[in-house]
Amino acid sequence: MAHIGAAWADPPTSIGLTGLINMPSGSMPADGTWDFGFDRSTPYSVPYTTLQFLPDLQVSGRFTSIDGTQGLPFSSAYGSYKDKAAGFKLRVLRAGSLGLGWLPDVSIGMDDIQGNRLFRSEFIAATRTFRLGSFGTADATVGYGRHRIDGLYGGVRVHPAAFPAWALAAEYDRTDYSHDPQRAITGIDKRRTGVLNLGLEYHWGPLRFQVSRERAHTAFNVSLSIPLQKREFVPKIDEVGPFPGGAWGSTAPQPTLAEWRSDPSYREGLLADLDAEGLRNVRLAWRDGVMSLSVSGDRYRYPSRAIGRTARLALAYAPLETRKLEITWDVNGVAGMTWTFFDIATLRRYFAGTATRSELAQAVTLSYADPKGLTAASRANDLSATLDALALERVGNSENWSLGLARFEVETPSQSSFGIAPDVSVLLNDPSGFFKYDAGLRAFGHAHLARSLWLDGTVRASLLEDISDVTRPSNSLLPHVRSDLALYRKAARVKLDRLLLNQFWQPAKRFYVRGSAGIYEEMYAGAGTQALYLAPGGRWAFDVAVDALRQRNYKGSGFLNYSTVTTIGSIHYRLPWLEGTTATVRAGRFLAKDWGARLELKRTFRSGIEVGVWYTHTSGHDITSPGSPGHPYNDKGIFVRIPLAPLLTRDTGASSFASLSPWNRDVGQMVTSPADLYDMAEHGWMDNALDGDGLRGFGDIPGEDSP
Repeated sequence: MAHIGAAWADPPTSIGLTGLINMPSGSMPADGTWDFGFDRSTPYSVPYTTLQFLPDLQVSGRFTSIDGTQGLPFSSAYGSYKDKAAGFKLRVLRAGSLGLGWLPDVSIGMDDIQGNRLFRSEFIAATRTFRLGSFGTADATVGYGRHRIDGLYGGVRVHPAAFPAWALAAEYDRTDYSHDPQRAITGIDKRRTGVLNLGLEYHWGPLRFQVSRERAHTAFNVSLSIPLQKREFVPKIDEVGPFPGGAWGSTAPQPTLAEWRSDPSYREGLLADLDAEGLRNVRLAWRDGVMSLSVSGDRYRYPSRAIGRTARLALAYAPLETRKLEITWDVNGVAGMTWTFFDIATLRRYFAGTATRSELAQAVTLSYADPKGLTAASRANDLSATLDALALERVGNSENWSLGLARFEVETPSQSSFGIAPDVSVLLNDPSGFFKYDAGLRAFGHAHLARSLWLDGTVRASLLEDISDVTRPSNSLLPHVRSDLALYRKAARVKLDRLLLNQFWQPAKRFYVRGSAGIYEEMYAGAGTQALYLAPGGRWAFDVAVDALRQRNYKGSGFLNYSTVTTIGSIHYRLPWLEGTTATVRAGRFLAKDWGARLELKRTFRSGIEVGVWYTHTSGHDITSPGSPGHPYNDKGIFVRIPLAPLLTRDTGASSFASLSPWNRDVGQMVTSPADLYDMAEHGWMDNALDGDGLRGFGDIPGEDSP
């Protein structure tokens, strides 16, 4: 029997980590695999999520609900007994490594690693795949666990070649139920440790179904698998070329330099076509054989795709004497990155399909933008208000309307935007009810008042909610900087959540400054500043933010007595040995006037989906349960950023952000940033520019972006 690769990866088990039925295995799914699932095994109901965060690190989280039990003795509204748990599995040895083909995958792991640790386990497992001749393949697992997984376990999963969508699983289950919560009520303390479980599995595309027979009862497990390392989930069938009829090239003759200088219609035409492509705040000049442009916009996921559209159009209108093309990408009115094409002939050949991307990469340089300009052309601007007006008249439509995933937005040529989007807040694990929600609409505006000066506003309307039903007041001994959320939601259904002036500056190359004043968020208003320095090469970055804040009252019509000054310094490091991974350390004075540090670790996958975790330790002693005088609670949680472009048939730079913390606490809290400079630089240009050759999506060529 020869050792080969698995037919398809192990599905999540009842604890979320991948494996057999209840027992975890030593193998891992593909990097970036994100599973959402539900396991039902009497008396447990377990929704879970599992992410292959790194090629050899899997993390999981779940909620366990126990039938026939009461969650809290003083609250019938809470429902049955529930428990949160998180776990991980780390592969320490890959199959066939060290040149030894017989070696299995070997992983170590822990389940329920924090909090009450009611379902605690530690384990080590090894998995190897074998060929069963023409019948198919089998994945054999052997492992050893402590605590809830108690002792030696093992199992096998068989993949019949004749039925590739099906699999059979069998395991020797060493789950010890004798220490589970509420065991006397449910009777699970009488269950024997060490039984044989049998399972039948079926997978249909990203969906997996498993039904198993365990200890005289039937269990079910269903999961949905999302490949985060896939760049696009939906083909961009609505993307067309920037020239008439959706063409990717122009048939019109180029002007000479004399014609360019004497006839403004060429500049007018270029400006009109750039605006039609969703490119905003255009600056344009031609000097000494160099055409220089600066553009910005939210139309594209990758700035390099916008640069590619700009370059196509520029070459169609530029004087024949042009020998260099310089395009700078702006964000919030400040310059981020400059693409300089010093070999125009190779650029033309690439667009014509006669030059490769590797050849193009040799004809361009990427550099951090210089606010003073790299050339005489970049220090000039040949556009005027009159030319702008003529260009917009030529386009015939000065606003860009867009719809996507329930989001409606309109954008003006100056990049001011206004829109409406759904807004959902969730409060978990409150004693008055395990799941509390607030669903509504958010009307937002982003007005461009002058170069680098913006006015942001948001009004939120609550349509359906029960967070205001929370009646137990916070008993936190710290200033109530976050724990009075229910009082804010109860006070008003319509509220001005944000009204803020942001001014941006770029004093020097790789150095940015922001000043802000106004209503930051639902709970705070004030004024502040942030400064960011990007180290050469983009690996390191440093920023400091200082905000003088006053707490808004619950209706949002005035203020409470609480005020503070937060000072947070941050160091960001893009790990060179882990693709797309950034570590951030923030330290300083937090909202409750507690001093400490917050560690963040996040991974940006090829789809653009970003998943991260944080853990904060400060001088604030939060002893509210599960905290205690000997072990105060430390703030922790996860956050997710999802770009909308991979889900749509047309490109967009829009994204959604969500975070989840186990408890609504006051310790280690930060105010919502008016416009975080590192986030602006990272998502605005660095992620793209540091991705390979910095030309992803540049030519809009199918297959160009692989892998």
